[in-house]
Amino acid sequence: MGHVRHLIAAFRYSLQGIASAFRSETAFRQEIAVLVAVAPASLALFPPAAAVVLIAAWVFVMVAELLNMAVESVCNLVSKEIHPLIKKAKDAASAAVLTAIIANGLLWVAAFLLL
Repeated sequence: MGHVRHLIAAFRYSLQGIASAFRSETAFRQEIAVLVAVAPASLALFPPAAAVVLIAAWVFVMVAELLNMAVESVCNLVSKEIHPLIKKAKDAASAAVLTAIIANGLLWVAAFLLL
């Protein structure tokens, strides 16, 4: 029974994290808007398996954004000053989001060219 309570609590914390990101992060809200557009477009344009891959790939962008938010939050808690290591951490987290977006662009190009 303790495992079930733990799972329920973990799910609740995850939903709180998503809600927090939605409230505080413009980029996350924009990514949700893209997901709302990408999901039906991919289902309309491609076979179901390809559509699922394209949708999942965009969700990966949102995962990268959530991790970016977490890194930035911890860095801001540690220091408001611009320290080289904090800059490096924030830049790397931001680069992860950019890399995921570029990968999505490549997936869409490949889907249009190959399917």
